[in-house]
Amino acid sequence: MSQVPSVEKRLITTLLVIAAIAIGGVLAILPYRLYSRDIQQATADAHRVSSVIHAALSHALLRDQLDQASLTDLVNRMQGIGNVEVRLRKLEAGEIHPAATTGRGSSTRDDTELVYVAPPITDPAGHTWLVTTEFDLSPMKRKSIRLITDLVIAVAIGSLAFSAVIFLLIRQALLVPIQAVTRRISEIASGEASGEEIRMPEFSSAEMAALAREVERACAIRHAN
Repeated sequence: MSQVPSVEKRLITTLLVIAAIAIGGVLAILPYRLYSRDIQQATADAHRVSSVIHAALSHALLRDQLDQASLTDLVNRMQGIGNVEVRLRKLEAGEIHPAATTGRGSSTRDDTELVYVAPPITDPAGHTWLVTTEFDLSPMKRKSIRLITDLVIAVAIGSLAFSAVIFLLIRQALLVPIQAVTRRISEIASGEASGEEIRMPEFSSAEMAALAREVERACAIRHAN
């Protein structure tokens, strides 16, 4: 007959499976949700920064007296915002750009690069200008990955610690007492213990204490007969 696996081994396997499911669930859901949230927040922040840059350049371009050097200096100062590159381009005569036709800004994202094209600006001379801001989202991505990694590690440690506590609790309250009762019954069955020697170990749980008393009572009745 094949050996039946012990309750202790089954308990360890079950708790490890539960911990693995918890960690797998976190890995399947949390990274995507956190990264999506960070991307949405970064996109919203980029649009706000782009709006400020667009407003500043619009104010400058609508002035009657603005030389190219001053305009270039203004654009260069805006580059210092951080993780953003500002490009100001004048459309050529007859050139058509989607932003110029719709009159609305638009954004596109390729992994960690976010490009925002602001609504066109028309200066007093009738020239149309396009402001493009490019944002590097790499720092945000690295920060998001670090946060996700920390959370996954925390969940893994918490799941394993919880499983270990449950295992030790069940082992001390149930498995170890059952093993002690089994050994004592084996001694009684083999004749190593009889009569007044038949005393069961003392247990902390009410259930195991009741079992020990019943075994002692059964042995006492058998010995009396």
